[in-house]
Amino acid sequence: MAAGKFSFTGSGELRVRSGGRTLAAAGDAIAIGDRVFRLGEVDRVAYHAAARRHRASYSLGLARGPVRCRFGFDASSGELGELEDARETWRRLVELVESAACPRIASAMADAITAGDTARFGGGGHPGIDADAEGLRGRHWFAAKVPWGRVLGSDLRAGQVRVWTGGREPGLVAGMAGWNAVVLPRVVGIMVGRERESPGNH
Repeated sequence: MAAGKFSFTGSGELRVRSGGRTLAAAGDAIAIGDRVFRLGEVDRVAYHAAARRHRASYSLGLARGPVRCRFGFDASSGELGELEDARETWRRLVELVESAACPRIASAMADAITAGDTARFGGGGHPGIDADAEGLRGRHWFAAKVPWGRVLGSDLRAGQVRVWTGGREPGLVAGMAGWNAVVLPRVVGIMVGRERESPGNH
């Protein structure tokens, strides 16, 4: 591995060292420094990647209640194999978070929205989207609400979360790096499914 910065085993354990801190992931837990996050308990996640031909940067955030932490690491082509090691480490981290945390968080958020709460996706210096039982609204002045009946789907692309409403361009866009922004496509899928199954739409 590149200068000991990245290490992982066939059993799925991985470790990244950056900026004097270490991220270690094993099983259903990720430790960032001295903070350990059980993925079955976290209620907010965030991740973002920016990769170029000769350089890449990655960031992962985990939170449980008031406890939150972000970890970032970079890689460059100047170190032999570092870009490849970073890409593989990142792929495994995202797969772990997506399988062990995101489905549960999305289900809980969709239930809260259906019950009348407002859920927030993104923000913290990044464009965000709010969701309630009626639909989605971009978090900026004079933003119009998009009813669930007009929402077709959502995806992640080029650092953004995109919500599609039928046009050539996405109807709503949020920054992918904000808290729970990466969970929005799952929540949209659940809410659109519930909208289609509601008695008024049969």
